[in-house]
Amino acid sequence: MSPRDHISVAAPATVANLTVGFDCLGLALERPLERLDLKRTDTPGVQIKEIIGADLPMEVEHNVSGMAARSVLNTLGVNWGVELTIHKAVLPGSGIGSSAASAASAAFGVAALAGADFRPHELLPMALDGEQVASGARHADNVAPALFGGLCLCLPDGRIDTLPAPDWHLTVVHPQTVIKTAEARAVLPQDVPMPDALNQMARLGHFVHCCHAGDAMEAALALEDVLAEPHRIPLQPHFAEVQAAAMQAGARAGGISGSGPSSYWISFDADTAQSVGQAISDVFLLKGLDHHVHVGRIAQQGAHILDTPA
Repeated sequence: MSPRDHISVAAPATVANLTVGFDCLGLALERPLERLDLKRTDTPGVQIKEIIGADLPMEVEHNVSGMAARSVLNTLGVNWGVELTIHKAVLPGSGIGSSAASAASAAFGVAALAGADFRPHELLPMALDGEQVASGARHADNVAPALFGGLCLCLPDGRIDTLPAPDWHLTVVHPQTVIKTAEARAVLPQDVPMPDALNQMARLGHFVHCCHAGDAMEAALALEDVLAEPHRIPLQPHFAEVQAAAMQAGARAGGISGSGPSSYWISFDADTAQSVGQAISDVFLLKGLDHHVHVGRIAQQGAHILDTPA
């Protein structure tokens, strides 16, 4: 990879937890994509020129993209800097990896600008330096798929296993409300009954097996959660009605995306996925709740260079 003076990159939105894998599973979505424009400057360090689409801090120390970019620059030890123009397509508090998309695009983008041939697992700690600004923790279940693409299993020691992605069609619906991750974590119990832990471990193991076996249907049917989702459902807008509408329209499985308020639903063909989106949209329209619907597959590509230059 050759150094550049300017570049445009993108990173995908993501679904974390995937119902059965609290804090350890995540997948990349084909859409929406978050764009970042980067320009090399003679002044060392990071400058944020503009943020389009969201009201976020311009100060580097309080900005996810800024801190991820700074981490890569520090790792490279270069004597130049970078100017960022951030295009927020994934809104904060959406439950589809807003901060992860920002962190992944910034870490990847600075490396690409420098012509540095970092692999995704090498960029991950630098991207997590950005993610930590937003979440206060270094959870990789959104950041890893935003960097790697596909379906990721995040191990406690920081390693990432990329799993064979099931052949699913995904419907992701984002009601225009905000649920803070801290609020969603606060409702979780500190202690888990042993039968619930065993249930969840067995289902997660079965899910991983089904992915490797190429059994998309069984992988979807393994997606049940007895640890987190039951406690978080009361925070989600009209979740019972959304779930009923999705399943009646043909979805085979689904649940809360990350901490919410977005939800994801799995189908096995494009027409059904569109029908699921319309059915959920009808629920929110009746409630007078603005929302966005995204339909697509699991994105095999994580952070990447856009064809159109900055």
